[in-house]
Amino acid sequence: MGAWRALRELSVSFAGADVRVLCYHSVRSRARFAAQMDILAEGDYTVISLRQLTDWLSGSAPCPTPAVLLTFDGGYGDQIENAVPVLDALKLSATFFPISGDLDEPDSSISRRDLEALAVAGHTIGCHTHTHPDLTTLSPQALEREVIGSKRVLEDALGRAIEAFCYPYGARNSVVATVVRRAGFAMAFTIDLGGVGPRDDPYQLNRIAVLGEPGPAEFSTYLAGTRLLSGALLAWWKLRERRIG
Repeated sequence: MGAWRALRELSVSFAGADVRVLCYHSVRSRARFAAQMDILAEGDYTVISLRQLTDWLSGSAPCPTPAVLLTFDGGYGDQIENAVPVLDALKLSATFFPISGDLDEPDSSISRRDLEALAVAGHTIGCHTHTHPDLTTLSPQALEREVIGSKRVLEDALGRAIEAFCYPYGARNSVVATVVRRAGFAMAFTIDLGGVGPRDDPYQLNRIAVLGEPGPAEFSTYLAGTRLLSGALLAWWKLRERRIG
């Protein structure tokens, strides 16, 4: 699976994509993240909210292109420390996908209070399951606990509907996608490299992972979506991420 994914990523082009959904995990450097946000502004990208993406995919509203949706997986503490101040200073909306089972842990990187503060600041909270398993390996009962149960935990914590889901490790099949749809999510994100178009399956949305703390030049080249080049950069970043992680 890993080799197949690497080969596929090398061949992907998202040049000219309507929407680029960037996927961040750990954000170790506030300065580098700020420089990446500057690249978006200088490149004439419009950073949109999850609601704008939802309305565009449903055909109820237009979307400025090229657009970028910012997403953050896993509820890392450095997302709150390094990314959020930059986002808030620039008045950029983002979507955060925490793991709901971590919220009540004493040493949790992100708490219920953090999620409430993010929502108040205008960010969106999505669902990344309760314990981050490979959903394709679970029994039907366990699958529902991870998807539907996690949605309920987050909705109880925030007092609002949770509309977006992202698959742990990108792992899904038709059974998993059916449960996600039945849970009432409007969309679900993978970690498959690529852009998003208006006719894409809303439960199989591509994203563009940002790893390894790239500098502005690397980030700009990667974001262009050139076939072979962007995939090769992502492969290099994955290796670099393992060394600095």
